[in-house]
Amino acid sequence: MRIGGYQMKDLGYGVEVREYEAGWSFFIQGDDAQQFRDEWDAYQLGVDNNFRHFLSTHEYDTLFQ
Repeated sequence: MRIGGYQMKDLGYGVEVREYEAGWSFFIQGDDAQQFRDEWDAYQLGVDNNFRHFLSTHEYDTLFQ
């Protein structure tokens, strides 16, 4: 799924997020991936669909390499 300059792939066992202009990415798996999914679902329902803001608010943007 592409969301505002980002691509998120849910691979079942993990989640990969890629910022496709700069080519930065991160991969999380297991419980961390499930927490990411849950937080993103809750964020969409309670706040909005701004993926960049979600990543920043939850400090996932610090994982990009």
